Amino acid sequence: MRNILFINLSPRTQGTSSLLLQKCADYLAARGHLTKLLPLYPSLKDKAQLLKAVNEADTLILGGPCYVNTFPAETLTLLEELSFHKDVLHGQSLYGIIQGGMPYAHTHECGLALLEIFGLKCNVNYKGGFVMGLGAMLNGEPLEKLLNGKTVIRQFHIFAEHISRNEDAPKEDYLKAQFHVPVFVFRIMAIGMNQRMKKEFKKHGIHRNHKSPYLSED
Repeated sequence: MRNILFINLSPRTQGTSSLLLQKCADYLAARGHLTKLLPLYPSLKDKAQLLKAVNEADTLILGGPCYVNTFPAETLTLLEELSFHKDVLHGQSLYGIIQGGMPYAHTHECGLALLEIFGLKCNVNYKGGFVMGLGAMLNGEPLEKLLNGKTVIRQFHIFAEHISRNEDAPKEDYLKAQFHVPVFVFRIMAIGMNQRMKKEFKKHGIHRNHKSPYLSED
C-alpha cells in the first residue's frame, strides 16, 4: 500500500482533468492504495498544507489540461514552490496526465516533458504519463462519450496499473489510445476552429493584423 497524492492542475475543479484524476484515484484505491486529490489553485493559498501533503506522499500524480502546448501557468508556480522546499521531495515517483482538444498526442507531450525535467532537477522519479486528445470536447462527461472511448478507457487502466505497481508507464500505452482523424475531417475541424477564433477576436476587439503589445519597445 502506498500514499498517492493527485494534484488537479486545472483552474476548474469539475472538468475533464478532474474526471481523469478521480478515475485513476478510484482504480488505485480499489487496489488498496491511499489516495488524496487536491485542486491546485485553492491549495496555493495554503502552501503549508500543500507541502505537507507532498511530503507525506510516496507517489505524485499531476494532471491538467493542455493550454498552449503545456499545463496551465500556475503549474510552474507549483513546481517552483516545490523546488524552493526540496526537503519535501524525497524520491517520490512522479506521473503526469495531460488532456486537450487536439486529437494527436504529440501536441500535448510538452507538459509531460516539463514534469520530466522537474524530476531530473528536484529529486523525484519521473515515471511517465498519459496523454488524451479530444479531452476538451468531454467537458467532464464520461469517457465513454469519446469516439474512441473504449480504447481510451482500456489504455488508461493499463496506465493506472503501472502506477499501482510503481512501474514506468511507457509512451506506447497512450499512443495506442490516440484517435486518428481522417484528413478531410481534420481540415473541416481546422476551418471551424479558425472561424471560432476569428469570432472571439472580433468579440474582444482584437484584430489579427494588430501589432502585438508584447513586441513594444516601451
